Amino acid sequence: MYVKGLKKIWEQVKLHLSEVLPSNLFQIWINPLQLLGKEGGQILLGCPNQFFLQWVKTHFLHHLEEAWRQYLPECKEVVLKIIKNEKTENKTIIIQSLPLVLPRPRLCKEFTFDEFVVGKCNQYAYATACNLVNGHLNHPIFFYSDIGLGKTHIAQAIAHYILNEKKETRVFYLTAEDFTNQMVKALKEHSINEFKEKYRQECDVFILENIHFLAGKEKIQSELAYTLDVLWEMRKKIVFTGITYPQKIPALKKELKSRMESGLIVPIDPPDQETRFKILKKKAQKQPLSVPEDILAFLAQRIEGDIRRLESALSNLTARALLQKRPLNLDLAKEVVSIFAETKPKINIKKIQSLVCQYYHLNLEELLSSSRKKQVALPRKIAIYLAKQYLNLSLSELGKIFHRHHATILNALHTIEKEIKKQGQLAHEIEYLCQKLEED
Repeated sequence: MYVKGLKKIWEQVKLHLSEVLPSNLFQIWINPLQLLGKEGGQILLGCPNQFFLQWVKTHFLHHLEEAWRQYLPECKEVVLKIIKNEKTENKTIIIQSLPLVLPRPRLCKEFTFDEFVVGKCNQYAYATACNLVNGHLNHPIFFYSDIGLGKTHIAQAIAHYILNEKKETRVFYLTAEDFTNQMVKALKEHSINEFKEKYRQECDVFILENIHFLAGKEKIQSELAYTLDVLWEMRKKIVFTGITYPQKIPALKKELKSRMESGLIVPIDPPDQETRFKILKKKAQKQPLSVPEDILAFLAQRIEGDIRRLESALSNLTARALLQKRPLNLDLAKEVVSIFAETKPKINIKKIQSLVCQYYHLNLEELLSSSRKKQVALPRKIAIYLAKQYLNLSLSELGKIFHRHHATILNALHTIEKEIKKQGQLAHEIEYLCQKLEED
């Protein structure tokens, strides 16, 4: 068959798969494949690297073979091969010739791809990140999840990989708070042009964490939107993280939301029991004591929520065994699990809301209302804080209970935590409320 005819069939196959598969999966895994030719009953398709090849082979090969047989009945199988991208190599050689010395961003040394435990909850996020760093994905990416589920780990893993494998690449990794502080400083020092130049002309990879921090900061949002336009026009890599997807972030300008939503929106879900076990097993390798697998399985079964709680439980377990010179067995594991119990049965959301309302002379309707008056807003934040502390509810659960967005919930928690550290009157009030809750 002529190559031209084969190319037409390949276009038909891709069109068919674009209708069968979700658009994001098609764009990431099918569209980058290259038609190499036909040998007998084999169709040869090119993949950019081994990781890509293995993923397509495992998840999409049967789709490819079915589609090819539909349009080319003589096709017996689809064979995947690794091909080199000459254009990318040439660009790398040119860039390497430039004298470029940049300070490395501050990164946690353990937040790498090798340390990232992949499960059903984060498989899509991991695959997206790997494709981005290998140059096979050019879309902006927005990772979102509740606190402690790995979005910072995946963002920093991207930075680590690019900095180590493509040393000439200029990576800017920072939080939205960092970006805000830098811009405010630039305005005060009359160096805003240098600030703009830095991000728009000296950046190859832009990673911005905790985008929800920008809620309500209109000037910062406008500057970021202009910067994104320049970076996107120059086809730079852009990564965001947040606690919810852009449309749900309150007080975020439409222009900025639309820019963020122009790319891939990638959720990271809470780990299931199987993934929790895999995480604990990996973390246990760095513990001072060997932890039996049945103990790890017990922790994975009993402790849900964010990954930090799992790590803390494991550290508490080994610390107790060492410091108290006790055997690392199921009895000790049960003691540790009791500390991390999801809830205390005697305390529930109704009791928390009722106590706060009684103390601050409000009714429940006022507490859950949209009022921003200090005499209502502050007790509401306290109730949110107490619910998080005693019931360990997720941001989304707290949002539903108090009729608030994720970002508003996070802001309430941060506000109360700061006030408690000041050890002022409010700290004493919260201490009193905690004592009342724990009575009986």
